[in-house]
Amino acid sequence: MARFLFTFTFLILISGCATDTSPSCRARVTSDWANTTDLKSDINQLTSPALQGRKTGTRGAKLSREFISERFTQIGLTPWLPSSGSDDVTDYAVPFTYDYQFSQRQGINLVGILKSPKPSDRWRIVIAHYDHLGKKAGKVHPGADDNASGVAAMLQIAAQSAAMQNDTERANLMFVATDAEEPGLFGGYALVERLNNPASIPNSEQIELAINMDMVGRPGRPYAIYLEGKNGFNKFDQIRQRITVENSLCIKANHPGALGRELKRVNWLRASDHYPLHKAGIPWLYFGVPPHRDYHAPTDTTEKIDLKFLAAVSESAYQLLIINSLLLQNTPQPQ
Repeated sequence: MARFLFTFTFLILISGCATDTSPSCRARVTSDWANTTDLKSDINQLTSPALQGRKTGTRGAKLSREFISERFTQIGLTPWLPSSGSDDVTDYAVPFTYDYQFSQRQGINLVGILKSPKPSDRWRIVIAHYDHLGKKAGKVHPGADDNASGVAAMLQIAAQSAAMQNDTERANLMFVATDAEEPGLFGGYALVERLNNPASIPNSEQIELAINMDMVGRPGRPYAIYLEGKNGFNKFDQIRQRITVENSLCIKANHPGALGRELKRVNWLRASDHYPLHKAGIPWLYFGVPPHRDYHAPTDTTEKIDLKFLAAVSESAYQLLIINSLLLQNTPQPQ
């Protein structure tokens, strides 16, 4: 989650689910196909000491790309664009440049696709940023929740999508591991720049929905995942009910507000890579949890991830890839 958007001491969560139509926030979540062993393994790989916190432009970032690309290949995704031929990138790499602190820098998104068995011009996207803060004050920031959890969830969703290829009516799918989210959502903006090209396949007009997964492994109180973006969908309540019916996951439609004199409200619209999509008019939904004590700290480690919760979030997000297109009819969102 982008670091420049938050100024807080600690976020206290007291809101409940009493007025929600989603399952009880005290309910015990279940999962069907999401594999907690694989989720833990992927997060362990992304937070391993060798990756040094996955800061954009570092060797750790390169090792991250190699791991994610290997997982894309195992799952059966195909590269979106032809290889650039650089020694530093994989077949899934989509390099971009951005201006930061008075210099031009390079980031590298990873993009894999899974075409619908039946030809279609409809597309749905899952996004999760793989970069984190690297090493600060001599300490590695592993970023287990922010955002190894989102990448691990995306990989689970991609694997399930590949296993269910007999669904001939589904949309084409794109899976994007974005870079340089932490310093300024630059990977998200680079993706949107390509999608806005009318000659691109897909282009922004063909995208029914983009799902952003950013910090999805550490539920607080209430025991819930937060799903931002409801204003873009006329049938949001039906969507929420559909994606939670099988696992009893509590989904709240808005993050709680800040409490106390020392806390400032987070602008969740601008908090992660869904914001560039929003500005481009691409329909989006954003899964995330509020900041916790280990947010952007060396203590954001794998053992603190709630794997059962993460499995349930993965399965709910997957439902958005197969849900009926009629439920995704959207209205314009305020800028």
